[in-house]
Amino acid sequence: MSPRARTAAATIMVVACVPAVVSSAVVTHPAPARSASTVSISATRDPAGAQEIGIVEAHGRRPQATAEALVAEFRSRVAMLGGDFGRIDDFATRHELRTESRDYECGGFETQMQTQSVVATGPDGSTAVTTEAVPVTTYVAKTCTEERQVEDATLTLVGRAFRTAKGSP
Repeated sequence: MSPRARTAAATIMVVACVPAVVSSAVVTHPAPARSASTVSISATRDPAGAQEIGIVEAHGRRPQATAEALVAEFRSRVAMLGGDFGRIDDFATRHELRTESRDYECGGFETQMQTQSVVATGPDGSTAVTTEAVPVTTYVAKTCTEERQVEDATLTLVGRAFRTAKGSP
């Protein structure tokens, strides 16, 4: 296996181990015990009479990370903080260009002239050797490398976790 192929295989194994969506949370007020309530999500309002308990972020790279997966991760983080209401304050997409390379078979057929000797028997029984150049076509294998710019989109949700009166013990 070539060094480039080993590097590509190792990269694929590392990327396969990275989760599609990652998240983080920061506690801004003492966190109550985890709420047994379902976490509600809003992008338009803060809940009335609720206490803000933390800041939550979830992000992931497309196409593996979908908006639905980000919201699910956001909801999970809100619940981990003890919240029962999540307010999404910002939904952003960041685009980055990266260089992607791949190897592919790009061989082809080549024709070369080869010398060929032919022994021929004449009508009188004598033999004659003639030498002639004949075209011979063969396939020549070759590996080429292509590099191209690929755009990656990263989706990010940022918001706050709240504990409402209905979620209080």
